[in-house]
Amino acid sequence: MPELPEGVDPVRSRYRRGVMFVGTKGHLLCEGAGGTPRLIQNGELIEKPELPPATIPRVQDHYRDWLDACKGGRPALSNFEYGSRLTEITLLGVLAVRTAGKLKWNHDKMQVTNNPETEVIINGTYRKGWEVS
Repeated sequence: MPELPEGVDPVRSRYRRGVMFVGTKGHLLCEGAGGTPRLIQNGELIEKPELPPATIPRVQDHYRDWLDACKGGRPALSNFEYGSRLTEITLLGVLAVRTAGKLKWNHDKMQVTNNPETEVIINGTYRKGWEVS
């Protein structure tokens, strides 16, 4: 688990799962399963950060959203284009934990550019006759 930034609530149990974004201007921490995000800048918790405009529509029910898309409605908000990006980010996090290092990722080539040892984890090795072509 990464070190918590200065200024965040030190109760570690609150962050047993979730996500932390590290940027040039601070940190954004979110508890798992839709917890309240916390913005930390210069070691201080920003109580009411300026939020970007809402641009992503919300759905009441993901199952209904998917069924409506199947029936010819607008594409589901959790469509494959969105889901594949989310999966890519999640798996990169797992890869970073497994290799205990900072990774530089080339999305277009789908490869880590600073650690060639990750290649076997990403692409695996296949038995003869089961290769991916």
